[in-house]
Formats: sequence, structure tokens, C-alpha cells
Amino acid sequence: MNLILIIFLVLIYIQQGPVHGIQCYQCSSEEDEFCPAFDKFDETKNALVDCFSLESYVPGHMCMKMVKESYDTFYAKGFKTVIRSCASRSTLGVAQGCRYFVDEVGLEVAVCYCENRDGCNGSFKNSHSILLFTLTLSSVLFLRYLICE
Repeated sequence: MNLILIIFLVLIYIQQGPVHGIQCYQCSSEEDEFCPAFDKFDETKNALVDCFSLESYVPGHMCMKMVKESYDTFYAKGFKTVIRSCASRSTLGVAQGCRYFVDEVGLEVAVCYCENRDGCNGSFKNSHSILLFTLTLSSVLFLRYLICE
């Protein structure tokens, strides 16, 4: 009876195969020339890291991309930094999508989380989001103008 149970468990293990977590890009524009802050991110020059492996700086089940940016002022030149990594949980209460805010030193910060596919923290294409936001804002302002008139 024990032999049948052992064979059954081995067959189940073989059928399932190894379990892999999500794979994300892991780099910082401050330390890695292939993780640019201003140029397009080249996914062919960066390797994906399994978020449950020892290579991952932060183990987790989702990917994260953080962009911190300041603009040129009269007194100082602006800068931009991009960090891509695995994430175990969102510190901002966002499990999917992006959150935008200004941090305590006045930097504009965008933090995006995703877990829908491997490498989802590569290049985000937000052109549709910006277009949709602009159209929605324009519609609201136009309707407000019509109602107040």
C-alpha cells in the first residue's frame, strides 16, 4: 500500500513539473547603463529574473517599475531615475496599475505594479491612458461650461 502511495505522489510531481513564479526585469538607471532613464528600455539587453530565485533582490509575485523625476529649475538641473524589480506586495495599496504622487522632497513619482505576464515591467506604453485622461477631462470641462452657461 505504501509503495502505491509513493508511486502515485511521484507521478503527480512529475506531471506538474517545476513551479516558477513571475519573471521581471531588475535594474536601476543609476547603476546600469542598459536600464536607461531617458532612452527606450531595450528588453533584448536585459535578462528576466525569476522572482522566487536567489537572483531576485526582492522576492515576490509581481513586477514593479518606479520612476522618480524632477524638472530643471533656475537653481538646479532636473533628473530622472528608473528602478525595475520584483515586488512582494504593494506599499501603495495598488496591486495592478500605476499610482502617481509627489514625495516628501518634491520629486514626482510614478510606481506601477503588474502581474499579468513575464517582463511586464519593461516598457510601459501609457499613450492610451494619457489620451483617455485628456478626452475625459476635456469632456467634463465642456459639460461644466454648458451647464453653467
